[in-house]
Amino acid sequence: MTRHSERAFVAVLGLIAAYLLIWPFWRAFFPMEITTNEGWNAYYQDAALHGTLYPPADALIVNNYPPLSFYGIGWLSQWFGDSLYVGRAISALSVLGLGIVIALAVRRLGSGKIAAAIASTWFVAVIAGSFNRFVAMNDPQLFAQFIMTGALVWFLARDRHGLSAVPPVLLMVVAGFIKHNIVVIPATVLLWLALRDGRRALLPIMAGVLAALAGLLICFAVYGEAFASNMLAVREYRLLRILSSVGRLQWVIPAMVIWAIWAWHARQTPVARFTALYIAIGLLVYLVQWAGEGVVDNAQFDLVIAVAIGLGVAYEHIGEIKRAPFWSIVRLRALVVGILVIRLLATGRIESFLILFDPAYRAQFPIQAAIVESETKRVAAIKGDVWCTLKVICRRAGKPFAGDDFKVEQMLATGKITKTELDVLLKNRGITYATIDERAETISLNRDLVRMWWFGDKS
Repeated sequence: MTRHSERAFVAVLGLIAAYLLIWPFWRAFFPMEITTNEGWNAYYQDAALHGTLYPPADALIVNNYPPLSFYGIGWLSQWFGDSLYVGRAISALSVLGLGIVIALAVRRLGSGKIAAAIASTWFVAVIAGSFNRFVAMNDPQLFAQFIMTGALVWFLARDRHGLSAVPPVLLMVVAGFIKHNIVVIPATVLLWLALRDGRRALLPIMAGVLAALAGLLICFAVYGEAFASNMLAVREYRLLRILSSVGRLQWVIPAMVIWAIWAWHARQTPVARFTALYIAIGLLVYLVQWAGEGVVDNAQFDLVIAVAIGLGVAYEHIGEIKRAPFWSIVRLRALVVGILVIRLLATGRIESFLILFDPAYRAQFPIQAAIVESETKRVAAIKGDVWCTLKVICRRAGKPFAGDDFKVEQMLATGKITKTELDVLLKNRGITYATIDERAETISLNRDLVRMWWFGDKS
């Protein structure tokens, strides 16, 4: 009876995850821009094949990502078509892949299959529901997280048998050259080794540092000073942004609290200590990263992964809490799943529902896809270079990447250039600024959704 009940728990979370994935997977087949990152990434994926991957310092564009994702997706696009859609497919597969490696991590930490499945399905559901701007979107973040978490699983497997941590640490370095802000797992692994056995940690630390330095030297040799100027591009930092980031923890706090209750009672065990170190570093890195302008929800992904793994372990051992003598393990686990389900369903996002049951809503997608085509033709007819508010339009129109909103905004914010100087620069370089119809972006569908369904305005 217990096993059947727990399978039902997994099924419920699995159904919620599948339901929440409908919206991001559906929109991925249409040409509307999902977020500004999409066109930005697509331009550099093109440049990796035939162009300049890291522009000069005086350009109005910047590439502050490491190079591997651009080469990988650019190469795949030669076989499978437009890199915009290749990147979306890889992102979608990475979400599912992350679910698998999170389950494997929970298993490597000594928990059973049901606990692993609970962690996996909760992660997919929370990412698809609360962080869906990155799901099936052309950006390397989720793929890099998949590689990094796979390296963590590899480390846990090797560590269990007393084998060297060097190979998985080297894989972590590779993941860092796909996306550079995913530092939580290597920091956790190396600190865990150092706290447990300083001598054993020395070789993996040296190997990781030397591999990272070698990668940077290769980048400097290939791209020159432009690599440094791009990766260290000016960015405004504000401590007040950290306060706003705290509210964005609401989606993981229920799972984090469940883990914390168990971890406190099991604080003498290695598994509780490891997950505590992992989650603490994940939370700290998230808060620090959020101080930077332009940082969005992807800064929280390391923390979400850590909490998912901690949740799986807590679910497995929840019955060991001594202060719950009157609750059976099944009831405690049912309470855990109930809390998770309530938080997942407490959302105003109803896009998946409308895709399933509202033909009028589904019909909006081809209409807005047609707007993408008309806007593309309009931009293509403009003489010279064009700086589009939606980058996918300029790229579809065959225009070179002329203006990066983030770089220019940061130049203005930090006093590197004035608005008057910018206007003169655009004129001298023959760059036309084009405001694109917002309906060429999928976010406009969300705005229409709120107006039509929550306020009854169907005009």
